[in-house]
Amino acid sequence: MPVIAQLVDLYRAAGIAISTGLPPHRFGGYGGAPFTWFLKDGKSLTNGLGIAMQEVYLLEHLFAAFQPRRALVIGNAFGWSTLAIAALLKGGRVVALDSGADRNSLEGLAITNRLAAAGKLPAKAVRGESPRDVAAIVDVELGGPVDFAFIDGLHTNAQVVLDYQAVRARSAPDAVYLFHDVQEYGLGPAIDEIGCLAGQTATMLWATQSGMAILFDAAQHPALASAVAAFAPPETALAVVRQAAWDDRHRHLARWRRSFNKRKARLRSLVGGTPSD
Repeated sequence: MPVIAQLVDLYRAAGIAISTGLPPHRFGGYGGAPFTWFLKDGKSLTNGLGIAMQEVYLLEHLFAAFQPRRALVIGNAFGWSTLAIAALLKGGRVVALDSGADRNSLEGLAITNRLAAAGKLPAKAVRGESPRDVAAIVDVELGGPVDFAFIDGLHTNAQVVLDYQAVRARSAPDAVYLFHDVQEYGLGPAIDEIGCLAGQTATMLWATQSGMAILFDAAQHPALASAVAAFAPPETALAVVRQAAWDDRHRHLARWRRSFNKRKARLRSLVGGTPSD
């Protein structure tokens, strides 16, 4: 069964409705529409939305190319990403920690564990704070170095760097790090600093709703470069799309500019000049 269907079935069986992958342009441009909502009695259960449907698809690409034995998630909310990662592992284990500060996130820990048991998934969610509790949780719950970390906790530049440093101290040398909400929350400075600490350049995954970033050693994980290529279009492609978006937002001005340039070219040709812009 595809992982999205598996996850939706698990949550629905627990009485939680799921909405994920809604296109923003059909909801007034609302940026939260594509992310995963957990709903009951017509209300959102938490302010910690889950990763978007296309971001789950990214995980499918990653874990088709790379199978970690020990995965750590910082920021569990209602367990969507934790369970998605666990569903995609073949023989690995996932542990998620959450401080419990968000609305209903303590209940989210319990729900995550209940659904992991129901789905026979190798995942466990525990209460803890990063960076303070990372080392102890890894030692006790994973029993060895982290191979893959998904960092999706407090979205400040300072905290993301602290999260990375705490995880790195308990990680394997070839560990892979995935960061959520980098573009959404302006976390580029943190990713740049982390790249300097690691001696590597992170890849910005523009084709994810939150603007994720991934850090890995391409020499040790050559297949990952191909796995993420579709989610990391080149700058030349981004420039074309940005221009198209600008033209769409300013289509009246763009139409006026085209008309003006045509009139200018015609005038130049009439007075003997070169018909150019």
